[in-house]
Amino acid sequence: MKSLFSLTLITLLFTSPTYAKKEMNFAARKTACAEKAVGDTCSFQTKKGEKKGTCKEGKKNKEVLMCFGERKGKHGMLKELNLSKEQFAKLKVYREAEKAKKDERKPLKEKIKSLREDIKKGFISNISDEKMLEIHREISANRAKLEEIRFSKMITMKNVLNEEQRKKFMELEESRKEKFKKRNGKHKKNKKDKK
Repeated sequence: MKSLFSLTLITLLFTSPTYAKKEMNFAARKTACAEKAVGDTCSFQTKKGEKKGTCKEGKKNKEVLMCFGERKGKHGMLKELNLSKEQFAKLKVYREAEKAKKDERKPLKEKIKSLREDIKKGFISNISDEKMLEIHREISANRAKLEEIRFSKMITMKNVLNEEQRKKFMELEESRKEKFKKRNGKHKKNKKDKK
């Protein structure tokens, strides 16, 4: 009985502040749009400082307006390119087509992962060199298909953007890759430290 009480107490101590923070964040986001309309700019405080955004309908309750922070990532990148309405419309059509290609990419990635495992198992169990080469060629062929899908994005962007926007796009892509490498490097380092 004592251990059950201790476990319950520990659970409450660690989960309540998190829940309270979420509720506080919810209230701040709701208050930020209290007397505003959909699409108006808004801001609210987080533990990292002020966050700016746009008033939008709540996800669960459409009658409540909430302040949603500006999106980062690809959409943030597109905002930085100062696209015309025509360019944005062309890219929107492209993004819709890309959603279908996601279904094409996923099986390729899974196949590559599976084949890598086959290579590892084959190496350990000493399969023939021909079989290892066959698996390697299949991995290479699937990687080439993935790269072709990725490259189609670059061709689309080249055809939609003007020269100045293309330069900016390449700078933003490099910056994004660097951030990813840093974040991924820290993640790998933390994994090694835990071992």
